[in-house]
Amino acid sequence: MTDLNNSNAGDERPNPTPNDGDDLDAAWESFARGHADELRDVERSRSAKRFERHAQRKEKEMLVSIEQLDEGVFTDDRISMGARARGPRDTTNSSWLDADDVMDRYGSDFTPPNPSIGPVKTSKLVFWILLVAGIAGIIASVFVPTLAALLGSVFGLCALIGAAGLIIQHKGHTQTRDGWTDDGARV
Repeated sequence: MTDLNNSNAGDERPNPTPNDGDDLDAAWESFARGHADELRDVERSRSAKRFERHAQRKEKEMLVSIEQLDEGVFTDDRISMGARARGPRDTTNSSWLDADDVMDRYGSDFTPPNPSIGPVKTSKLVFWILLVAGIAGIIASVFVPTLAALLGSVFGLCALIGAAGLIIQHKGHTQTRDGWTDDGARV
């Protein structure tokens, strides 16, 4: 492998230039004058424009570097001064999971619903049994092909009677409202 270090002896420079500042500027000016047409073509080229747009984008991205930020951005250094913390885990408000505690604290008059079914009318129970048995019987009659026509019609009649009885017994929404406290909300 080749050694990438300077192999020149001592302070010897590979391309000596006398009076680095003045002669270098003059050399660059003469080069630019001699190759003005080619430099103008390169400047107008598509890759030069693409590079310029890329450089402008990168310049916008690097508006703030991490070295420019103080330590207080990453750690809340105001806590030591007695100020309130600002992190997501530093909140003192209540969570929505603590709804029962919050409601008890503010004296809410909310009472949970009573899930008891209450007394069921016998006729409604019979119609429900007919409907469920009719649907189950229709499904089961598919597995007995020899009696499918007879069982299907019997269980279909049971399902129709059950559904019709439930529809006839159903009270409309206007009949089930209790009074002035009923706002129409149903669960």
